[in-house]
Amino acid sequence: MLPDLPARPSSPPPGFQRFREQAERIARQPRRVRQVVRQAYDKMSKHSEEIGRIRSDLPVLLRLVRAWITGAYGRVPLKAIVLVLAAALYFVNPLDLIPDFLPIVGYLDDAAVIGYVLRTLHDEVERFREWETDEAEVL
Repeated sequence: MLPDLPARPSSPPPGFQRFREQAERIARQPRRVRQVVRQAYDKMSKHSEEIGRIRSDLPVLLRLVRAWITGAYGRVPLKAIVLVLAAALYFVNPLDLIPDFLPIVGYLDDAAVIGYVLRTLHDEVERFREWETDEAEVL
């Protein structure tokens, strides 16, 4: 099991800035955004045992981006979408700070990145979860 992360946002994990810059370019390209989200879901399903708690944290971020790109949920700033995309890009890249093929530790950096984004966007993510709950009740 991966260790718990600090409750407060800290500085971005090492190597994250490169993915954030890439995400800034991709965020305005709906086709590419969908592609990144799809790649992240695919990797999660193929490596569900190895990714530990990412398995429960990453899907909400990906649903947020999916709802934003389809226009179903527009109450999120582009800055937040960029951070989520950067985390997804980091996750799908097997050769990030700690290569994913390394047993046990390969996904620790991915968990740190996703934890950083969740802490940084805590309020946004909570608003989105409330919106999802409200939408589910309407259906």
